[in-house]
Amino acid sequence: MAVLAGEIVAGPLVRAACERHLRDRESGAVRGLLFDVHAAQRAIGFFRDVLTVEVEERDEFGEVSTFAAPFDLQAWQAFIVGSLFGWKNALGFRRFRRAYVEIGKGNGKSPLAAGIGHYMLLGCRKLRAEIYSAATDKDQAAILFRDAVAMWERSPALRRRLKPKGSNPVWELHTSRPGVNSYFKPISS
Repeated sequence: MAVLAGEIVAGPLVRAACERHLRDRESGAVRGLLFDVHAAQRAIGFFRDVLTVEVEERDEFGEVSTFAAPFDLQAWQAFIVGSLFGWKNALGFRRFRRAYVEIGKGNGKSPLAAGIGHYMLLGCRKLRAEIYSAATDKDQAAILFRDAVAMWERSPALRRRLKPKGSNPVWELHTSRPGVNSYFKPISS
């Protein structure tokens, strides 16, 4: 609502997405659409409760230190995660299977995508989930995957449930529970 009220500056496509979200909350049931608030909150909570991001802080002398902090989603990130995992169709499946996110460099796209990958791997309760960080070349695909590995290294919950393949660099994270056989890895064309 803050976007539509003009309190948050946004482009026409973002405003249209917000309008659609509110319109479908009111009348989407007629078309078999449901916004599952619990599912959206569960996905958003996964970021806060399980994942961390590196935060830089400057002291009074200008020295920079980094530390891990809970991944509290910004409003725009919560809208994306909530929309992806909260909207359901008439059969109860996710309404949105793909997302296009365009935002300036350095605003957290890669950590957001890495977090979504971790949630798809562990939070959606799917057997044999295949999560890929894909790009035209392996180095580009590895950028997002390095964020996923860093999150795994800092999270006790992820370390209990995922095991690495490879070391320096890790080239795949896979579930440690027998029979699940899910994994997250970078690929290139």
